[in-house]
Amino acid sequence: MFLARRELRFAWGRFALMGSVIALVAVLTVMLSGLATGLVDDGISGLRALPVTHLAFQAHTDSTFSRSTIDVATVEQLNDTAGVSAEPLGLSLFNARSSTDVTVDLALFGLQPGGFVATDVLHGSLPDAASNGVIITQGLADSGVHVGDQLSFDRSNTVLTVTGIVPKSTYGHVDVAYTALAVWQVATYNALDATTATTLVSSAAIVADGSVDIGALATAADLDIVSKTTAFNGSPGYSAETSTMTLIRGFLYVIAAMILGAFFTVWTIQRRAEIGLQKALGASTRSVLFDALGQVLVVLVAATAVGVAVGLALGALISGGTVPFSLQSGPVAAASVTLIVSGVVGMLVGVRRITSVDPIIALGGAR
Repeated sequence: MFLARRELRFAWGRFALMGSVIALVAVLTVMLSGLATGLVDDGISGLRALPVTHLAFQAHTDSTFSRSTIDVATVEQLNDTAGVSAEPLGLSLFNARSSTDVTVDLALFGLQPGGFVATDVLHGSLPDAASNGVIITQGLADSGVHVGDQLSFDRSNTVLTVTGIVPKSTYGHVDVAYTALAVWQVATYNALDATTATTLVSSAAIVADGSVDIGALATAADLDIVSKTTAFNGSPGYSAETSTMTLIRGFLYVIAAMILGAFFTVWTIQRRAEIGLQKALGASTRSVLFDALGQVLVVLVAATAVGVAVGLALGALISGGTVPFSLQSGPVAAASVTLIVSGVVGMLVGVRRITSVDPIIALGGAR
């Protein structure tokens, strides 16, 4: 590492240029990580907060709430299964106007009063059906809807009174609101008679222990029963957004590897005579490769650390605004490690010429 340190010190300009490029890639990686996490949170945080292991949907509806309709009797049959707790769950997207003339889009959850979902999410504060109440999340409050306001829902003549506010939660990139299941049924199935409407829901919220055969349960009930994580794919735009962001980050890692590979290819060609001299003096190919690896790790780790710090600072300025952006330590750390690994891979491709340097030819070509 002696020669590697000397090269880093005396050729600092070249390595600084290389490091600045890697730092910029690290900044982009952190920003994309924050944007990807923010988009995911904005799409499924309301669904992720549900205290369930699985969700049941009408068969062949791709686990999508807007396409699924099941009857309450089927949910009761699921609940009678050993090792399974199930209750009806409704979810619909609405446009609503408040009594103060504020228009909002929202995802309305219909929860069973006293059920395990309402108890966990709202700690028992769900208004009963007779009150025609609705609990909104902080995002709707930030839009200008307040406790005591009345919300008139489109596609139905339903008017609900805001009775409380809970922390921000979203589904399908719109804010969430919670109401009693019977109220949700009237708002969603308003075209049907009241008796029929009370027998229908979007899905079933399920808590199943490890002994339950989910496949057999789904077949017996003629339903699609999926894990909560799989149900995320039914959120509007979720699959397209996550795959797009993953593809963009993948391209960034490939670009970082190509940049480092090109840099060290040129660097090795320029140092061909020096490498030949080292080998002529008895240095092994392994030791020369070790020096090169040490150089790239120093550049990569230092540049990535600087880039991540800058990215976190920029992210702090963006967080809390209108852009869905959320920085979490896990995704940022994973992205940083992946960037370093991709850089090392690119470097190994770039310095492969070291293994083929012949001392006599290299020294003769330098004369």
